Amino acid sequence: MEANNINNHTNEEIIDYANTSEFMTFVLGKMKYAIELPKIREILTYPEIITTLPNTSGWVKGLINLRGEVVPILDIRIKFNTGEAIYNDNTAVIAVITEDKRMIGIVVDKVDDVQRLDTSTLAAVSDMGSAIPAKYLKGFVRLTNNQMLVVMDIESVVHKDELKN
Repeated sequence: MEANNINNHTNEEIIDYANTSEFMTFVLGKMKYAIELPKIREILTYPEIITTLPNTSGWVKGLINLRGEVVPILDIRIKFNTGEAIYNDNTAVIAVITEDKRMIGIVVDKVDDVQRLDTSTLAAVSDMGSAIPAKYLKGFVRLTNNQMLVVMDIESVVHKDELKN
């Protein structure tokens, strides 16, 4: 019986945790994307009250007060034209913290799950592979169900220079 157990364990996939990180997955249009979990402060429902800002791009929805901190809300669905930006019960805001310690909320169609990914298997994304230009992406991985999961470079998406456009 014990010999049988040993054989079963050799067939299991061995995960090298040194090359893995946890990512929050979310949906934009028909594609699934991911952001590194440590960059995420919290997940919010789409706020009812957003203070709009004059003379800003259409993807800059405005500002909210999140526990005393003023947070810009950016609808990346509009920026990247991933489909009609519908605001419903699934619409969520992912509050991310940038490397320069700014908190920014990005609007997504739906927050999905937390997944551990082997970052050494990230493949490059060509501009043809996603609705989002490759400069905003770190790469993609194929999941076990053969679905493509695109890892977003959230720093480049919410960079100060991007907000001027």
